[in-house]
Amino acid sequence: MKFRITCCALFVTILIHAQGTEPGWHFGIKTDLNFSTIKGKGMADGYTTGAQFGGFAEKRLSRQWTFQPEVLFTQSNTKKANDFTTYYNTEGNVFASDNIKLGYISVPLMMKYNVNKFIAVMAGPQYSQLLFDAESLVQDSKGVAFKRYEVSANAGLQFTVGNVSLYGRYNLGLSNINAIDDRYKWRSRHLQVGIAIRIK
Repeated sequence: MKFRITCCALFVTILIHAQGTEPGWHFGIKTDLNFSTIKGKGMADGYTTGAQFGGFAEKRLSRQWTFQPEVLFTQSNTKKANDFTTYYNTEGNVFASDNIKLGYISVPLMMKYNVNKFIAVMAGPQYSQLLFDAESLVQDSKGVAFKRYEVSANAGLQFTVGNVSLYGRYNLGLSNINAIDDRYKWRSRHLQVGIAIRIK
C-alpha cells in the first residue's frame, strides 16, 4: 500500500510540474500489448499475451537526450509447465491451473536518445510491485509462489510523428521472483508493442 501511494504521489508531482512549474516537461498516456514468459524450472516455454497501460512524463535534457519516467499497470500472463510438481514436489499444488496471471504497478525510468526528429532509442531500469497474483501453484499452507517485487531493465525503439509514438520494448527481469524456495530461479521476459500519446 505504501508503495502504491508513493507511486501515485510521484506521478501527480510529475503532472504538476508538467503543467508549468518546470518548463520543458510534457506528459501523456500509453498502452501496449505485453507478451510475457518466465524462465526457470517448472515454468512453461513461450510467450503469453497480456496488457499494459498508464502515463508518462518527459523532459528534454538536451537536443538528443530526453528523460522519461512512467507509472504503469502491467498485466503479465504466463503458464506453468507440466513438470512443475517434479521440481516442487512438497510445496506444489497438483490441482493448480496451468494459467498464471500477475498484476504489477511498474515504474520504468527511461532515457531516450533522439537519433533524429522521428526515431529514438530508449533504455532504463524498472521497479515493479506485485499487486495481485491469480494462481494456485503452491499448497495453502506453504506460502506464496511469487515475490512481491521485481527489478528489471528495459531497452527499445520509438517512432514519433507529432504527438503520437509507436514503440517496441524488451524487458529483462534481473531479480529472482521465485518465492517458493532458493533452489531454482525464475526471471521474467517481456516483449511490448504499443502506442503513446503526448497530451501536453
